[in-house]
Amino acid sequence: MSPQLAEFLKDGPGRDRGMHTESEFKEIGHSGGQVIFHVTTSPDGGRSYQVTYRGDRPVPTVIFAIYALLQGIPVGSIQLGGIGQPWNDPPFPDCVPVFYGSDSHGKFGHHCPQCRGYWRSNGSPSVCPYCAAWGERHDFLSDAQRVYAQQYCKVLSDALRSGEDGEHVIDMDAVADAAGKNIEKPPFYYAEESQQNKFTCGACGEFNDILGRFGYCSACGTRNDLREFEDKTVVDIRRRINAGGPYEACVRDAVSAFDSLVGSYARQFAQRIPMRSGRKARIEKMRFHNLETTASEIKAAFDIDLCEGMKADEVSFAKRMFYRRHVYEHRGGEADEKYIAESGDKTVRPKQTLHETQESAHQLADIVVKMARNLHDGFHEIFPPEAESIRRFEERKKRARR
Repeated sequence: MSPQLAEFLKDGPGRDRGMHTESEFKEIGHSGGQVIFHVTTSPDGGRSYQVTYRGDRPVPTVIFAIYALLQGIPVGSIQLGGIGQPWNDPPFPDCVPVFYGSDSHGKFGHHCPQCRGYWRSNGSPSVCPYCAAWGERHDFLSDAQRVYAQQYCKVLSDALRSGEDGEHVIDMDAVADAAGKNIEKPPFYYAEESQQNKFTCGACGEFNDILGRFGYCSACGTRNDLREFEDKTVVDIRRRINAGGPYEACVRDAVSAFDSLVGSYARQFAQRIPMRSGRKARIEKMRFHNLETTASEIKAAFDIDLCEGMKADEVSFAKRMFYRRHVYEHRGGEADEKYIAESGDKTVRPKQTLHETQESAHQLADIVVKMARNLHDGFHEIFPPEAESIRRFEERKKRARR
């Protein structure tokens, strides 16, 4: 590797060089630069080359590399270190290192070979955020990046066969300049596309940009449901509670949000755990209106106790609030005999309008967060995240606090 390239790569391909916001499904151009093959001929007639990646555009630029066969077929990922640090060995003899520049936000797009889902990250994916398929970086190249590898290897092959010494250039500045324009694209053209939910994984610190709201972190495999629930949904509900309600709507929405959260994890269980068709269908179609039924089903199927660590009065209160959600949602807030019988609430009579207080609404918010954490922790006991990414993130946090 040339000294110029080593210097360019010293920060590593995963460094986040700043966050950018953009609208959904917007094309994001390449960061530009030039890939330069310096081809020379030795006295005995042998042909060799060095590669340099040169860029000076005023946008974030990150680089990663893969090994490819000379035909342009990706076969391995390269662990780029700092100056003087050797790369990992190629999986086959005569592999070619192929260098990729990021988009103009310092991110990379990926396609899952299993479900074909597309997302963006800092460039170090280990798992698909949609279907949880595991792989290495080169397994998750986008379709356009695979075409780029073929073109890259063709330019290098032609340069080595040409007999001409000197520089042979792949101009990615032309690729960057063509983004968003209705013109003929260069042969190396590829761009990325913003998705819908940009989040930073709370477990490993990785940036992800995914379609939809919920998914796995593509670096460590931790699901983002709990963080979305705690940091966005519950925070918004508490803001409404503190603003004066209406508290009944806040209770209804807290239970509905928890219902959706459980459903999201249940679908992942059904997809990833082998089970008989009857149980799978029941779990996929289940609606979690009744806390007692929900907790019993989750415990029986996956040995996860939603109410672990909760006091008896908290469990009793939560059950009552789950029944009240149905009353608020379907009966205009009026209690009926079914509610009284099932919830055990002896403080009201049929036709009486139910009311909540700021205190009861906040208490329910506390409880659904506890249950959500139990579910999330239990899920990841069954499907553990990738520990090394999390360990490195924790070490970085410790260093930052010193």
